[in-house]
Amino acid sequence: MSEKPLLKPKLLLKGLWSIDGPANDLMYLVTGTCRAMLVDTGMGLGNLAALVRELTDLPLIVVNTHGHPDHAGGNGGFDETWLAPQDESLMRQMTTDQFRLDDLKRAFSKDEPLYHHLADSLVPARSYRLQALWPGQVIDLGGRRFEVLLVPGHTPGSVCLLNPDEKLLFTGDSIVATPVWMYLQHSTSLGIYLASLKRVRERQAEFEILLPGHQPTPLDKNQLDNLISCAEEILDGRGLGEPTQTFAGEGLQWKHGSGIIIYDPHRLR
Repeated sequence: MSEKPLLKPKLLLKGLWSIDGPANDLMYLVTGTCRAMLVDTGMGLGNLAALVRELTDLPLIVVNTHGHPDHAGGNGGFDETWLAPQDESLMRQMTTDQFRLDDLKRAFSKDEPLYHHLADSLVPARSYRLQALWPGQVIDLGGRRFEVLLVPGHTPGSVCLLNPDEKLLFTGDSIVATPVWMYLQHSTSLGIYLASLKRVRERQAEFEILLPGHQPTPLDKNQLDNLISCAEEILDGRGLGEPTQTFAGEGLQWKHGSGIIIYDPHRLR
């Protein structure tokens, strides 16, 4: 297999990069005048810490939008990360070396050479300081400030990060163009997720650009409305959805515009 960079940075705005990982994981690096913030650490494939240091030498804060392995799997490459407490146990369970290897095996089972290539690049899990993110907390980078919004749904501790000055919103997996996975055993009910999205919409005058946890990025803010309508149609009984299988399980998929949700019909309210 030819060697290709596992992590691919792209400058989106001044001092703001997206970083594509090889397992459909997407991270961001944003710099201020005093420090930098890394949003998510991906699956932990490749030397993300070294890449960050190529892009900036500022003191770094690492924030996980939620505890899934494709967003917190690379935490072992850093000394300290921040996460909402509601996702701590989930994160610790799902970011072990074995869990991530099993995830890769399921996702890339049809391409053994690629699986082995990615497995060989796995950053080992190790101990680090875990700090708690709280709703309303402000992360000040110097000239750039991000407010933590708690958005339970995809996971109980999912967060968005809002910068109203530049109209930016990091959304993790809460608002994406790919299907939102709401069928997972640890996801909240669809009703709780809908309420979370509506709280985000109350702040819509403060953002224009959505920076999600999976490609494509960035997204227009109308993706939020599409997902709200999608969830409302499911809950109103108009959208039953089609059975859909992913490597992580099965649910019913319903679509409104570009908003897609895979949900558990037994956990609606």
